[in-house]
Amino acid sequence: MDFEDNGFEFKDQILTILSRSEEIDNLGKELNEFHPYDISKAFMELEDSTRKLLFHRLPLTMVANIFEHIESEVQIEWIKALEITFAVQIIDHMETDDAVDLLQYIEDQEEDIDLVNLLSPKKRAELKKYWSYEDHEIGSVMSNSFIELSISMTVKEAMKKVTSVAGQTDYISILYVVEKHKLVGYLKLKELIIARALQTIGDIMESRLITAYPQDDKEDVAQRLAEYGISSIPIIDSEHHIIGVATHDDLIDVISESKSEDYTKFAALSSAEIDFESEGIMASIKKRLPWLSILLGLSIVTSFILSLFEGQLSSSAGAMRLAASLAIYLPLILDMSGNTGTQSLAVMIRYLSSQHEKISRKEIYRHMRRELGTGVVQGIILGIVICGIILVTQWISKGAIDHLSWMTALVTSGSICIALIVSTVMGAFIPLFMDKVHIDPAVASGPFITTISDIITLTLYYSISLALLLPLYT
Repeated sequence: MDFEDNGFEFKDQILTILSRSEEIDNLGKELNEFHPYDISKAFMELEDSTRKLLFHRLPLTMVANIFEHIESEVQIEWIKALEITFAVQIIDHMETDDAVDLLQYIEDQEEDIDLVNLLSPKKRAELKKYWSYEDHEIGSVMSNSFIELSISMTVKEAMKKVTSVAGQTDYISILYVVEKHKLVGYLKLKELIIARALQTIGDIMESRLITAYPQDDKEDVAQRLAEYGISSIPIIDSEHHIIGVATHDDLIDVISESKSEDYTKFAALSSAEIDFESEGIMASIKKRLPWLSILLGLSIVTSFILSLFEGQLSSSAGAMRLAASLAIYLPLILDMSGNTGTQSLAVMIRYLSSQHEKISRKEIYRHMRRELGTGVVQGIILGIVICGIILVTQWISKGAIDHLSWMTALVTSGSICIALIVSTVMGAFIPLFMDKVHIDPAVASGPFITTISDIITLTLYYSISLALLLPLYT
């Protein structure tokens, strides 16, 4: 049974338990063996009145965990169905970063629900600290649920502290070591468990720290976490005090949001946020129309280029036959150049997104040479294939392959070869150029590079073909 099947099995088991909840004295203990995510999926299947009654029978910490695993719009619906005081208690027990996300979503949706002022003073203070960070900063998603150990503690003293606070701490895999309130190292829980009781924390800790500041970009921190293969990264202030941690589960969401945002940019959309339930036609149009307008302007350039060749292609009966012949292969050459340009663009954007430091000129030259070589080899191979296809179609239509058929095949395949080389190089150059001028390379979207490729390809195709083939058709 795969993972998804297991998830549905857990949900069914939980629903079975909930269906006989009246017979169960300690419902929280019964559900405690299941993950909050599975419990939340089961609770989504319940009627509002049933869900409300069950929430009151569960420990607040468990209810808060359930809320942390559902979407913001569902959270609001459930909160509206609860008494305001009970809703406030749930938010008080939620992880601060999750509570911030919920309350910010309520504010963004302009919901008439005032919960902040009803929260405990401690929670309000924590929220205020999180709200001071921009959405793109790692401080907005860091957790304040971690364990600090003093460097002078013995292992026995440290174990005593860990066991006393572990129940109220979400992340205990890594323990952070401080000296005079400054972060000086870290210690894996496993190392603490196997250490000798009289050793000090300073003797067994690891002092090589990978840290981040709360103002650091959260996508950069997520990438750093992946590169070093660590499960968490401490967030420190200017005085090296630890103020929070960013864990792998926090940053999985960051990476997912980043990929979604890049995908929408790659598709020439202005926003990654799509609300299928509430987004209207006009809101959807506002997101798509700006890029479509830019692409329309570029497409007009394509039409203008065709008009420049119109006079030559209609000057005689032979020229008109050439125009008809060129039109047959025009979709082929445009599709091939657009596809290879998009491939090159995707490879370069992926490379740039994995880099954190400024790319050197040497690296730029190296990548451009690689793309140029790729374009040349692809162009030659596909040019040979297309030349063969054209000759076969000429033989089928005419019953023979004459000198004109050979020249048409060679010129068309040669034009495609050159177009593929140019499109491949442009697909790599455009995101590199945007990165150099500090514009998000993902803006160099698929439709954008395809339209640019069309302009270049049309110019090359008709220029080469008219120069070499028109004399043979007249």
